[in-house]
Amino acid sequence: MNHASIRAVLTATLVLGPGLSALALNSATPSLPGPALAYSDPLVIRKGGTYRGNWQSLDPRVPVITVATREPVVIENSNLRGRGDLIRGSNVDLTVRNTSGYGLNPQADRAFPGRFLAVEFIFNLRAENNYLQGTSGMYVNRFQGNAARGQTIKILRNKVLDVDGRYVDRTGRLTGSRYLVQAVQLNHVVGVPNIEIAWNEIVNQPGKSAPEENINLYESSGTPDSPIRIHNNYIHGAYAADPLKDKSYSGGGIMLGDGNAQDLSVAGGYIEVYRNQIINTSNQGVAIAGGHDQHVWQNRILSTGRLPGGEIIPTANVGAYMWDIKNGARQSPPTFFNNSIRDNLIGWTRFNSDGNTWYNNLWTPSCTRATRSVCGGNRASAVNGETERAELALWQSKLRAARVIVGPSQPPSALK
Repeated sequence: MNHASIRAVLTATLVLGPGLSALALNSATPSLPGPALAYSDPLVIRKGGTYRGNWQSLDPRVPVITVATREPVVIENSNLRGRGDLIRGSNVDLTVRNTSGYGLNPQADRAFPGRFLAVEFIFNLRAENNYLQGTSGMYVNRFQGNAARGQTIKILRNKVLDVDGRYVDRTGRLTGSRYLVQAVQLNHVVGVPNIEIAWNEIVNQPGKSAPEENINLYESSGTPDSPIRIHNNYIHGAYAADPLKDKSYSGGGIMLGDGNAQDLSVAGGYIEVYRNQIINTSNQGVAIAGGHDQHVWQNRILSTGRLPGGEIIPTANVGAYMWDIKNGARQSPPTFFNNSIRDNLIGWTRFNSDGNTWYNNLWTPSCTRATRSVCGGNRASAVNGETERAELALWQSKLRAARVIVGPSQPPSALK
């Protein structure tokens, strides 16, 4: 049987269900990240159905899985690893659950690790209980689904380690620069009800990662009756490619109102950010940089301003800010109004040039009566290393109390 015939049999078997270990086309390579399993060649899905298995791509130009159908597709109980995107598709109705994905060094000039998920013009997306390691996160560009049929975006209970946008050269050596990537980014997802990003655990280690914001909403919005809900996430760490030398790093925890929209219909808006824990994310914890009807409340936003080894983070800046960067309040009609930062616990450490510390918890130049915005009831907190460590214990206690499992329900090595 030739290679094309083997691939056809493999695809047909996957549509019908699991059981592809005997059809694996690549043996496991123990030196690469991910469990030591038999991995199949990259897969192109052309028919709806449920797919389970282990796939890899060692070519950064070829996604591990390409979804090339508008029919509903479920990828579950799988292991993926690749030098480029792990899952890519356009015009998709996609569910990815209980799946582990590993980004490999792309080993190509001016390349960075691929996305776990990169989808455009989607009808429906659910990403639930997945594990992401060393990828450049999840990217969602534009929505064309039917909300009346329950189509929306749900990104729930995922475990994310080291969101990495660091460029390498053809030998795989780091160049010291990075591409702007996020654990989760919505791009131009406008006026969509029932969107939820919740109960995700996102941890970035200095020297092993380089995200921009961990969660970024770029020209994206919910609706007045159904705002985007970003809640009960645990976010620890956002660092530059060189966390000690880079003094211009702009990454952070959660960014709202990002974009250049001059039109109220596409400006960010109708978003609720609440009960998240944002720890040690360098430049900022939570930001409202534009848009309207965005409310940040009852979050815990804390940072020592130091790396785990005690070194000072040179780009440590502010716990939360509200700044109308594009002067949307001056447009006609205005695009910046009715925002709030209230009732949060904030302790954000900054260092003066002489090494002395101070707390820069809030910066709110655009929180004014003219913009109909409110910033009140926020509480200050002292922060030290023990404070940061206690946040992880609090997160784990929250999970137990809510009976929430984050990441795959089985350890990655058990997903066969």
